[in-house]
Parts: sequence; structure tokens; C-alpha cells
Amino acid sequence: MSAGPRAQAQVAPGLAGRRGRRDRVDRTLACGRTRSVSTNARPQGGPGSVFLIDGNNFIFRAFHAMPSLSAPGGVPINAVHGFVRMIQAMRKEFQPEVFIAVFDHSEKSFRNELYPPYKAHRPPMPEDLVPQIPLVRQATAALGLPVIEVPGVEADDIIACYALNAQKAGRSVVILSTDKDLMQLVDAGDAARKPILMWDSMKSKLIGPAEVVEKWGVPPSKLVDLLALTGDSSDNVPGVPGIGPKTAAQLLEEFGDLEGLLSGAASIKQVKRREALQEHAANARLSRQLVQLRCDVPLPRPLDELVDRGSDQATMEAFFAPLGFKSLLGLKSKAAEVKPPEGPLELRPGAPLTLDKSRYKALTTEAELVAYVDAVLKGSSSLALQIVVDVADSMRAALVGVALAPGGEGAPAPAYVPVAHEGDALLVKPVPKDVIGAQLRRLTTGALPLVAQGSKFQAIVLRRHGVELGPLVMDPKLASYTLDPARASHNLTELAKDLFAYTAGVQEDVLGKGKKAVTFARAPVDRTTVYACERAELALKTGAHLRPQLDESTALRALFDELEMPLARVLQRIEETGVRVDAGVLAEQGEAMGADIAALRAQIAEHAGYDLNPDSPNQLQKLLFEDLGLEAGRKTKTGFSTDAAVLEELAAYHPVVGLILEYRGLTKLKGTYLDSLPNEINPVTGRLHTNFRQAVAQTGRLSSKDPNLQNIPIRSEVGRRIREAFVAGPGKLLVALDYSQIELRILAHLSGDKNLVSAFRDGVDVHRRTAAEVFGVAEQDVTAEQRRIAKAVNFGVIYGQSAFGLARQLGIPRGKAGSYIKVYFEKIPGVTRYMEELIDVASARGYAETIFGRRRRIPELARKGAARGYGERIARNTPIQGSAADIMKRAMIAVDAALADKPWAQMLLTVHDELIFECDAGRVDELIAVARPLMEGAAGDKLQVPLQVESGHGPSWAACKG
Repeated sequence: MSAGPRAQAQVAPGLAGRRGRRDRVDRTLACGRTRSVSTNARPQGGPGSVFLIDGNNFIFRAFHAMPSLSAPGGVPINAVHGFVRMIQAMRKEFQPEVFIAVFDHSEKSFRNELYPPYKAHRPPMPEDLVPQIPLVRQATAALGLPVIEVPGVEADDIIACYALNAQKAGRSVVILSTDKDLMQLVDAGDAARKPILMWDSMKSKLIGPAEVVEKWGVPPSKLVDLLALTGDSSDNVPGVPGIGPKTAAQLLEEFGDLEGLLSGAASIKQVKRREALQEHAANARLSRQLVQLRCDVPLPRPLDELVDRGSDQATMEAFFAPLGFKSLLGLKSKAAEVKPPEGPLELRPGAPLTLDKSRYKALTTEAELVAYVDAVLKGSSSLALQIVVDVADSMRAALVGVALAPGGEGAPAPAYVPVAHEGDALLVKPVPKDVIGAQLRRLTTGALPLVAQGSKFQAIVLRRHGVELGPLVMDPKLASYTLDPARASHNLTELAKDLFAYTAGVQEDVLGKGKKAVTFARAPVDRTTVYACERAELALKTGAHLRPQLDESTALRALFDELEMPLARVLQRIEETGVRVDAGVLAEQGEAMGADIAALRAQIAEHAGYDLNPDSPNQLQKLLFEDLGLEAGRKTKTGFSTDAAVLEELAAYHPVVGLILEYRGLTKLKGTYLDSLPNEINPVTGRLHTNFRQAVAQTGRLSSKDPNLQNIPIRSEVGRRIREAFVAGPGKLLVALDYSQIELRILAHLSGDKNLVSAFRDGVDVHRRTAAEVFGVAEQDVTAEQRRIAKAVNFGVIYGQSAFGLARQLGIPRGKAGSYIKVYFEKIPGVTRYMEELIDVASARGYAETIFGRRRRIPELARKGAARGYGERIARNTPIQGSAADIMKRAMIAVDAALADKPWAQMLLTVHDELIFECDAGRVDELIAVARPLMEGAAGDKLQVPLQVESGHGPSWAACKG
């Protein structure tokens, strides 16, 4: 087969041992141009298009990108799953006229005859990938795509033949691959010929000539020469030692091509570079023969016979049904049983809103205040509040004022009650604070249903100022969060904009900006009145708008009324109580950790051979990628990235990387906790009062800030040292009650897997049982290390962790990690089926839900590539993590109610699956007897497996863990 004279890929004339016409193709880009494709460009399919799948390239990429997945019989199928999904997505979106998959044949090629070491030292294929190679070929055929392979010819050469033949026939070509060798073929095309482009389906990136230049520094016409110089260690292509891509590109720019460079090498000034090129010139020429694509093999099937005719349903079902590929292939599944959800998946907007701000007034005299309160009580059916404070810390904030927005036909207009404004002309004779408190209490202690945006914060501040909030029935932030936790913001300003097309005022309108900004205490009363009354009125109207939407769903109404709103009051009490922290212990631990950090810094410098600052990305880039020659990863504006993900990938290649990671971890923990916590201690209470955030995590979990207690390492020595500073008061002890394996128990319930369910019902150690199955030993013979591995498998697999991720976590070969996952799915097949059905149903619904009906929209499931993969991980995580979060919230409400008449015990913290209490030293057992059954029964009749709560106690949080 010959290539046309205008084709740009420089393809070698023939396979070794054949004598044919030298079809040397000029790859020089027309007029020197390297036409770029748009950032958002996508392949052009339809009539006249040829799509060529580089089968082996995509198999490996799918294997490493997709989470571990096994067929019901235990055979790993994640690469098959990813490959099939790609074919379906390409076929649906681009509808190519010709669509074929090309694979390497197992026989050696001419390159092995030319150079026997070629590809001789490749590492063995991952164990879990080996059985998937034939399955991918069979799956491709079952989808109706031609499978092309030729004995003795590599797939790249076959692809080159088809691509150039198609271009010569006037067809456009898209090669589905990221293989650098195939980039030799890339051609932007012109008026006389169609383009040959490449498509990275996982990154949704189209690769044209400019993209080749961006990556390699040379156009496609010179790529074969560049690859000849750099060599390829994975394929055992020798190249020229010491010549990397950047240097090769510079040399080719100077000398034109490989032959020009080798003949002119004597003129190169750099001694080592000159000597390397002269000494290894023969290897460079040999390498060029190895990397150059060749095309003289007859096409196995002509293009006209390869027109895509779609799939045959019967063939698909016969092959894919045993693998469990229901969601991918549209076969009958649980998705077919999905019913429309109750209530909206997103907040429904209302009519545009206009507020008459001229009605707002400030109540600056006692007579005005009393008369207004009388009018509210007489003509209102509800009341929204908006406090104004000087700082954002609820336990330190001074109450500056309160805005009131009554609801009801006979209600007066919103009004503002100044409490602590300084030097305002409107406040000739300020109303005494005790009078203000008395009048506010008339409104807030049960006379009217109350509405408050961010009700927890407002309730804490008001209680500190002597005003107790009564029946809170609506918090628009929590209503929005309950209806659509996937919203980017539940802030009142954003809700007003999205629901009512209303632009609300912001604090800067009142306080000013920059150095001239003031606090609300010094802000004008008139402007504060407008700002605060507007927010109170918006809270009232937003709550009224969202309430009917909650009521449309029985589950969501219950979550809001019986879980989120009561929980806000529980969290209020927890935050008000706070936890005692020993500043002396923090100082000691900080000093000790500082010494550890200094020692790590010295070790890093010793490896480097010079003193350096590990906090400097530029210095780390130099050390890792220049001095040590480690492979650089993702590029940023300032150079190659040195973030945690990159360093974790490099940790296996040099010990200094592990030291850098440890240094960063300790430095962050010291700064975040040991150095900062003393400043967080409230000067009045002497305790630490964290802020629990109820409307942030999309799964329903709680988070905390100022400080963030969720990020203290759970089982490390460093985490234990930080927890030693959290202590009980005199005559008290801390008590920790922790759910045992709650997420695995929820998985057992949701999947219905008999092995998991029976393990939890029988009360056995599920990690030990898993270890026994994975390692093939009796449960009593399981070692601590085997149990550790089994625990990682149990928790990692249920969230879609790949063999690569598990291997990195455990520090073991990827093949071994894959074998653990394979055995896991063989022994627990119900989980495999459940995970598949979970994605199936979530894709059909557009959301995932917990066992209590909490919903999370997953728009990513309607997308492609990495976004779709992220959506699938959300679909797996949400029912498990979200259900655990709901159970913890139910437990907190129940335990809080039980402790209402027990002043000797207080709930202090909730962290992950753990509740921390402080109680009289002699009543620990009594507290546990009260709290444990309530926690273990918090799921009600929703679970078919029992919950188990473990307890510990001691003078510090660390001591509770024994």
C-alpha cells in the first residue's frame, strides 16, 4: 500500500524484508504552519469520517482510569467496562462512517528482527488486566465493530496504513489514542486533503499539529527524528543518552533533521552533547527505524467494507448480560423501575420580587419599640429575625441590632431595633438594653413561629444577650440545603437572586470597603436599618417560597422538620458548651513537633546535598526534576507541580519525596492546630467553641471550622498528640462513643450481600473475616498485617478505589492489590451487582439518595469522560456516606433529648462517626448506658444489620482511645 504524495505523515517505505516502492511522504507542514484546534474542539464525524481506535493504548488507559470492577463470577472487567463505554459514547456523539478497532498481534514484528532487545524488558502486564485483553476484543466485536490485527505487524503501523489510505480517498481521520508514535500522522489538512487528527477521549482533547508542537517542541514532520534522539525506555529504543525532548527539539531546530544533526555534530560546543551524538550516531539511526511508522502491508479489509452498521441487540445481550453490563447497554435493569421523584430536584424559582424599602423604620425610642411589639403580636402569624453583629464569631460577637420582619395580612412593616450603635444622631436617648431584651423576649419565647436564616448562629448570639429563641420553624439555608444539597450556595443573597431575580444589598453597602470600612457598631443606623430589614424580609419570603416545595416530598419534609431543624438546636448547645483545651499541652506538643520538623528539614537537605527551603515550590522543582531527574508531572504557571498528588506518585522513586510529604504534613498540622488552637480559646469561657457547618457537605455530613476538627488525623501518632490537649474539666472525664464500621454495615444492608449481612449479624470481625477469605487462612490465624490489608480493601473497594490506588495506599505491587480486589468481589458478589445497579438507577434518576430519602443531584452522570467518572463515584458514595450522616444526626437529637434533665453530662463534639461527651467522673457508665442504645437504635427499622457503638473514656480525648 502506498501513501499519497501530499500526505504529511513521514511513513517508512516498507516492512523489513520486503522490497516495495519507497513511498516516502513529505511531512513538512504546508508553509511552516502548525494549525491549532480550538480548546473546545471536538472530532467531526458523520459521512466521510474514519475513526480508528488504538486498542492497546485505550485498554491500558481504561484499566488504570476505571475503578476496580468484577463480573458476577469474579473476573475483573474494569478495562472492558471503560472500553465499551468509550465505543458507545463515540458512536453516539460522532456517528463515524467507518469505525474500527486495531490491536497488536501477539507475534513479534519486523522491529524485533531489526533489533532483538526491542520491547524485551517491558514489565509484566497487571494480573487483573491479562484476562481482560481477549474480553475487550470479544466485546468490540459484540458491539458490531471490526477488530483488526495482523500477525507480525504492530497496531501503530496498521493505523498508519488505514489513516493515510483514508486521507488519500478524501476522508477525514480521527485516531483515538494518546500514543506519541502516532502523532507522526497528525495533519491539519488543507483545501486538497482532509485532516488526520487524534482524540484523547478521557480528557476530551483534540490533538492537531499545534498540540504536538506544544507537547514536544517540534511539528509532526520532525517528531520521528525527536523520538529517535530521545529513545524510549519502555520499548527499549536506545536513542542518544543525555538527550531529552527539550534538547532534541532545540537541536532539530538548529540542524533541520536527524541526518543534518549527526553530520554536523562536530560543530556542537557542549562537549558531552557532541560526544554523545558522535558516539551513538548508529543508535540514533537505528532508533529512527524503530519509531518510524511503516506502511506497505495490504489492508486486511478495505475501508468500504468497514462502514459502521451499529449493534445487534441479540448479540450484545448474549455477550454482555453475563458480565452484568446492564446500565451500559440499555438492558432491562432496576433503572426501568425508577419512578419520578417526589418534589423538585432543584429549587423552583418564583415570580420576580420587589421590596418597598421605604416602609422600613428604626425603632429608636422605648415607646416606638413597645408599640411595634404590640402590633406584631396582634396582627402577625410569623416573624423573621436578622441580627446584626460586630464580628462573625457567635461566641464573641456583640449584638448591634435586630431586624424584625413579621408575616401575615395584618402584620406591620419590617423594623430595626438598634442595640449597640455608637454615636449615631438618631439615638439621642438609646432604649435601655434590658427593655430591648424584655420586648424581644415577648416575640421570641413562643408567641409566634420564628424564621431565621442561619438560625444556629443567631440563636447563640441572642441567648448570650439574654434572648431565647422559641419555636424556630424555618431556616431558609437549611430548607435550600435539604431540597438541593448540590447547590453551590445556600446564602440568602444567592437564593434571592436565583429564586426571585432579586439583587440584595451587601455589607459593603453599609460598612464601606478597605481601610475606610467600619464595623456595624459604627455604621449609620439608617443604612443598617435598610440592610437588616431587607434580609429579614427576604428570609421570610424565601422560607415561605421553599416550604411548599419541601411539603411535596414526604421524605424531604421529614428530613427538614424532624432532622435538620432540630439538629440546629442541638449544634447550638454543643457550640455554646465548647471543649476545654490545655494550652500548656499544646505548647509542649508544638515544641516537640517543631523539633521533628527541623529534623526532617535537615534530612531533606542531606539528600539534596545543599540547604534548601522545602516550603518553596521553585526549590523543590529544582531538586526533584533537575537535580534528581524524576519525571515531572502536571505543569503550572510557575513550573511543574509539586502538590501532594504529584509527590505521592514520585514517592516510590526516591526517599526524599517521602520526607517532603512528611515535612509538609507536620508543618500543616503544627500551624493549623498546635500553634493556632491557643488563639481560638474563648477568653470568657476558657474553652474552644468550634463552628459546625450544617449546610456544606453534599452528602449530609457535618463539617467544622474555626477550628476544623474533622481534619485531625484519626489513627496517627500526630493526631493522638493533638487530641491529648483536649481535656476534661476538674472532676470530669471525657467519654467517646464511636460507631463501629457504620459505612460497611450500611453497604451490607444496601447490597444485601449474604456474606456481609451474616458477618455483621453474627457479630464477627468483618475485616478479619475478609482477611481470612482473601488470604485463604482460618480466621484465628489472620495476622494484624493481613487484617490491615483487608480493612483497606473493604473500605477502598466500596468507593471505587482502583488496584493502583490500593497499591499506593498499602505500599504493595499493583498486581497484588488487584488480586485482593478480585478475591473480594468473588467472595462478596452482592457488592458488585449493587454498585452496578446503583450507577444504573442514579443515571436514570439524575440523583442518588440515602436510606432516609436525602437526595443529591449528580449532573455529572449526564456528561462524559472524567466528569462521568466523578459522577459515578458520587453515586457510590452518597447512599453510604449520606446514610451514615443521617444516622449520626438522628442519634445526636435523641441523645441530646435524653441528657436534657442530666446536667452532669454534656455533648461536646461530633467528629466523623464519633460523639464526645464530658460528664462527672463517677457517672461514666451511666452516661454510656443512656447514649449507647440510642445511638445503636438511631436507624430505626431502616437497616437489616445491627449498629454497634464502641466506647472509651479518660481525662483527654486521646485517652478515650486507649
